[in-house]
Amino acid sequence: MTETRTKIVLKSGKDQSLRRFHPWVFSGAIKKIYGPAREGALVDIYDNKDEFLATGHYQAGSIAVRILSFERMETDPHFWDQKIGQAWQLRRNLGLTDNPHTNVFRWINAEGDGLPGLIVDYYAGALVIQVHSVGMFRSLEAITDSLVRAAGGRVHSIYNKSEGILPERPGIGE
Repeated sequence: MTETRTKIVLKSGKDQSLRRFHPWVFSGAIKKIYGPAREGALVDIYDNKDEFLATGHYQAGSIAVRILSFERMETDPHFWDQKIGQAWQLRRNLGLTDNPHTNVFRWINAEGDGLPGLIVDYYAGALVIQVHSVGMFRSLEAITDSLVRAAGGRVHSIYNKSEGILPERPGIGE
């Protein structure tokens, strides 16, 4: 079931960076916010002619939205499985997941893997996770479930190194 999301409309001309697939919306580019702007919530971004541009996590501050998709989307378990699985497959194709010379690599590299605000390092089956956005923090359970599935039984421990990364925000940890 599709939820009604907060709609963010950009100022005239401020849509060009998103059309070039830049992964952020800066607060100064926003013309109007329709609906509640809840920290970490999914929001839809539109240009000033009401054309859909992207979906991302909202966060108060200079970087107001971190883009997850330039298409309409839901963040259900399938979304996380797909994005995290693509990142694992890329590392496999690069020869990192089964390398006889090393068992350490960066699995998720935030914007580089289309998951802004999320970094995951793989250390011989131990994962170290850092979240740098409220949206990723709120999605952490679904993300860790997808990481375990994507690695196919290779994960034996997960360490969340995010404490202290996010500034104190209402609702975090509640």
